[in-house]
Amino acid sequence: MFYGLSKSRLMAFQQCPKRLWLSVHRHELQEFSKETEQRFQTGFEVGDIARNLHPDGILIEGKNLVESLELTRQALTDYPDRPLFEATFQRDNVLVRADVLLPEAGGYRLREVKASTQVKEEHYADCAIQAWVIGGSVKITGVELAHVDNTFIYPGGGNYQGLLKPESLDADLADLLPRVPDWIAKARLVLAGTEPDIAPGDQCSTPYDCPFQHYCRRDQPRIDYPLHCLPYLQGEQLQGLIDLGIEDVCHIPDDYELTENQARVVRVIKSGEAERDLAIQTIMSDFAYPRYYLDFETMQVAVPIWPGTRPYQQLLVQWSCHMENAAHELTHYEFLAQGFDDPRRAFAKKLMRILGDTGPVFVYNQAFEATRLSELAALFPDLEAAIEAIMIRIVDLLPLTRQHYCHPDMKGSWSIKAVLPTIAPELVYDDLEIGDGGAAMGAWREIYHPDTTQQRRAELYRGLANYCALDTLALVRLAAFLGGA
Repeated sequence: MFYGLSKSRLMAFQQCPKRLWLSVHRHELQEFSKETEQRFQTGFEVGDIARNLHPDGILIEGKNLVESLELTRQALTDYPDRPLFEATFQRDNVLVRADVLLPEAGGYRLREVKASTQVKEEHYADCAIQAWVIGGSVKITGVELAHVDNTFIYPGGGNYQGLLKPESLDADLADLLPRVPDWIAKARLVLAGTEPDIAPGDQCSTPYDCPFQHYCRRDQPRIDYPLHCLPYLQGEQLQGLIDLGIEDVCHIPDDYELTENQARVVRVIKSGEAERDLAIQTIMSDFAYPRYYLDFETMQVAVPIWPGTRPYQQLLVQWSCHMENAAHELTHYEFLAQGFDDPRRAFAKKLMRILGDTGPVFVYNQAFEATRLSELAALFPDLEAAIEAIMIRIVDLLPLTRQHYCHPDMKGSWSIKAVLPTIAPELVYDDLEIGDGGAAMGAWREIYHPDTTQQRRAELYRGLANYCALDTLALVRLAAFLGGA
């Protein structure tokens, strides 16, 4: 059987031949993560901008492959001086669609568009496949990859000139183009055979998360405490354990050289007993009331929506704060950005009002909140002194927890989601519509998407409020636990 191919299938082959085979013969097994779906959406948005930068361009919108190929042929003949978007070509039964074809003397410049902020290794093969296929129908005068320029500052008014930075790949593709027919031939051999016997490995997530990981890992034996439970285990230290045939932390020899923190993790895992340094109780008792427990949520977008912002900038859109007037006397406050205007000044002003002038402000991983506050201070000079006064009051619970507490169920992680089940198992994220930071960021991007309905926005706001409130309630419970309550 002769199998048709596409650029996406050839790129799947480049990553892992088994991924290609499964995508054709067992495509129903695919499971795309929310992160992958969000990456696709970001790519669509950047692609829209690339087209809008050429208002005289023609978008090829065929209902099927045959129609798309015919519409492309017609456009090349009827509009030789106009850019083409999604022009469709086929060579040796390999199908590709060009993001942008720009007419110039002697032919067309191929411009592929990516939402990344730089040219990545996998982009060279991607563009080589495109150029080889399209070059069978029209003269390609050059190949470039346009990626997002993260130094671009959006001036507003829908002006995105400068958002994309084209880089010529002509020199880089010279050696790759002759290899494309060989890739095609090898991919067809894979498809004509049985399912490749390839064990899971780094290729499962490099350069992209494979949607067949769950299938390929289905028969792998479960290891309760794999080696990645040990913090910063890498290089010769990791290789030494691999050479010894060790996969489970429980099997690490007692005389194997480890750092103090790694040895502690091994100790609690082997014993099954948590270790808690009671000196932390004295430290926590020194913090006065009122106490504040604070968490920020941000949004990152490839295409800026507010003037003065950059692509992928961490934009503050939400905070949650539990205030504890005395032990166990809690009041909850929150801020969620509303409307489509830049919310950061309102974010800062309400935060300053709630936090007042005194009392420790507990966070988890101070670097994040402190950096965001520094950015607010630089953005609003009139608020700088008040914001800096808040920063002085910040207390980071992460290093305190890491230094004084370790539980086997944390598996060497001190993330709040690893710690919380060991101290307050009744507080769970699994039942929430939005249960982690990645989902929260995706929810905010959906809120600001113009096609999102008001009903859907209301659902997302509820989910975001519940998630962020649980984050700060978790800090309350952690502080009480460390303090001996």
